[in-house]
Amino acid sequence: MTNSANGESGERRLLVISYHQPTDGEVGGLRWAGFTKYLARLGWKSWILTAAPPPTGPLPSGVTIEYCPPGRGLIGRYYRLRQALSSPAAPPPAPVPARGGVVGATRTEMAGLLTVWLQGQGWMLRSALRARALIARVQPHVVVSTSPPHIHHLAAWFATRGRDVRWIVDLRDPWATSLPRSAAADAAQRSRLARSLIAAVERLVIQSADQVVTTTRDLAAALTARYPRAPIRWIPNSVDKELLPPKSAHPFPGLAVAHVGSLYQGRQLGPVLRAFRAFLNRHPRAATAGSKLRQAGEIEAPQQEAIERDLLELDLAAHVDRLGRIPRTEALEILARSHLALVLAGDGDYQVPAKLYEALAIGIPTLVLAPRDSAAARAASRVGALLAEPDDVAGMTELLSQVWSEPERFASMPVHSTDHQTLAPAMSAVLSGDGHGHDAAPNVVNLA
Repeated sequence: MTNSANGESGERRLLVISYHQPTDGEVGGLRWAGFTKYLARLGWKSWILTAAPPPTGPLPSGVTIEYCPPGRGLIGRYYRLRQALSSPAAPPPAPVPARGGVVGATRTEMAGLLTVWLQGQGWMLRSALRARALIARVQPHVVVSTSPPHIHHLAAWFATRGRDVRWIVDLRDPWATSLPRSAAADAAQRSRLARSLIAAVERLVIQSADQVVTTTRDLAAALTARYPRAPIRWIPNSVDKELLPPKSAHPFPGLAVAHVGSLYQGRQLGPVLRAFRAFLNRHPRAATAGSKLRQAGEIEAPQQEAIERDLLELDLAAHVDRLGRIPRTEALEILARSHLALVLAGDGDYQVPAKLYEALAIGIPTLVLAPRDSAAARAASRVGALLAEPDDVAGMTELLSQVWSEPERFASMPVHSTDHQTLAPAMSAVLSGDGHGHDAAPNVVNLA
């Protein structure tokens, strides 16, 4: 099935391989949905090969969606069953008791390898064949594969073998360089075979690509140190301002704080809850005015249990709304009606959550919780966000008090939120191969 909105002939042609798109509700699909929209205005005609359901409405001029659904083999069925069992509506599966010796080691290795393979979700080989056919039919000037899931870069590697086409790898998150902290990554990290496989596939992909693009300077530098011969640039995450709501003229009552995003290992809400309790104790009027912290997004079981304990201990149940996973439009409306947005970024040295740019683009003061010497902290300083260490309860309490006591000052804070339209010329230059040769330092695109 194909949905298309064709531009005029004679344009430069781009094929994007992206498992996610906005229709599946994953934030990872927004980067290239936005870039292809504005690249069309610069003379690019784009085809996006994706596993996400096709949109029901019109597409931007010059953009074609090629829908390639995941396969339904045994592995795919297992993955969907595992997702269903771990969904918020169902109780989490009981943990498998650890076993030592040869049996325990074998189970650890198999679990790690299965975790790596399940990233493909029955799509990698299907998308590789579909992409190869598209390359023959469309004859793009450049192919971009974007991740996570990282395993799908192999689809682009297969599809471009023997073809006269540039291949660009877009890494939105670290890969083998620094596994993100999650339950799936933990399973892979415990397996020596899985770690070796991830490192080998990363090496194959990066050394085969004509260009590598990351979203942070820090990841570009780390990859350059590991692969000194690879041409690497960085272009930050960004937003499509045309799709964001304006800041609401009717904010929530009291002090409204919003965290929109998943909570998993490395992203802890506990210090925020303690700071919110201290703020309410310091400002009783804020408590009676209806102040709340709203959390929208999936929460992994360990974090859910920790939140339950904290809410009981701090007597905060009346001041915290856990909304679960909600449609993107609803999440954006919550941000638009809040006085302060939270971005939890204590889960990696090289990542900057995309939610940072959304809140700032709407015009909401944003507090980034990240180590001072991290990519997220540097991004926060660059775009004008507030910053605190992830465990700095006193610092967070003081900032909450200031936002409550001086709303006008924070409402008028200058920000520099990057957007797809502004960054599209830089991305167009990368796609065209302008100045993509390697030198001693990461080839950086810095538009701050």
